Amino acid sequence: MTIGVIALIAACLAGLVPSRAAADSCTDTALHHAIPVSGEVSRDRQYAADIGFGWTFLLAPAPHGWDINVLDAGGYNLALATLPLHGNTNPRFLYGWHFRNAANTGPNEGDVNAPQHERRFMLNDPRGGAFRDTGLGWLRITDFGLADLEPGEQARMVYLQFNACIIVPKTDEERARELDATSPVYIDEEMELIRTCGLDLAYRPEAWVLPRMLNGDFDADGAHDFAVPIVRDVDGQHGIAICRAGTWTSIHGIDDAPPGSDLAPDYFNQVEAWRIGPRDAVAHYVGDARLPEGPGDALTLERIEKSAYSLYWNGAAFRSHHHYTLVEP
Repeated sequence: MTIGVIALIAACLAGLVPSRAAADSCTDTALHHAIPVSGEVSRDRQYAADIGFGWTFLLAPAPHGWDINVLDAGGYNLALATLPLHGNTNPRFLYGWHFRNAANTGPNEGDVNAPQHERRFMLNDPRGGAFRDTGLGWLRITDFGLADLEPGEQARMVYLQFNACIIVPKTDEERARELDATSPVYIDEEMELIRTCGLDLAYRPEAWVLPRMLNGDFDADGAHDFAVPIVRDVDGQHGIAICRAGTWTSIHGIDDAPPGSDLAPDYFNQVEAWRIGPRDAVAHYVGDARLPEGPGDALTLERIEKSAYSLYWNGAAFRSHHHYTLVEP
């Protein structure tokens, strides 16, 4: 038994390789990243996709179709761990003759022992690579075309349409960071940061929406900005405090709506999700005018599948943008 196979068995026993049910969904879990890939390729072309971690998902042309490769940052093919290691029926090989009978006179009805529309492959670096280098992947063929269909020939796959998924373990650091993001408890350092920026004692940080703090750069000055959900002590009104450069705090949602806005304080009591990111990356909804252009980040507040607003800095003050409303508040 090779060292690579032993490593894979150990990884499965340790829970580093997910269950089949978890893998099939191609969604992240607490323990794994799941990266979906889909596309099509034809003739002698290759298909390549950046899947993160410095890795590349590659369908490389072969004499009878394509080979599945998952290349690490150094170009090593992690999918070489897939069994069997010898022969032409490895699940990584997407060859036309796999789908034809032995005489090449019709479809494969079982006389050719080869994998069919669903391919599963292992990822491992037997050279002693990183923890992340033990995972798995699958590829489902949704359509294909064949050539060389004359009896006695070996059929070639000349067109392929597919869905695929790459599943790799999260590092201990990633898991700890994600667990922390789900906690509503502010640590002492965060409380000090919030108060130092000038949050009045009439308000208290309270994670009525998660994560409990978002980081960004609203005015594109290169300094660290953050937003934190707050509650007014006197009446429990929800709001958001935005701190710019550790110095200036602005309060939103407590009293009046921003000038020219219908973002009323009551909306903050109904927000279910929030996120921060570049303005040009904010989702554009049907019938929605885009956010005004600008270099800074935007903070989007949402009642999921009901309504959404974004707060952004216009160079002098924060303004709001109404994205959509599907139901009355």
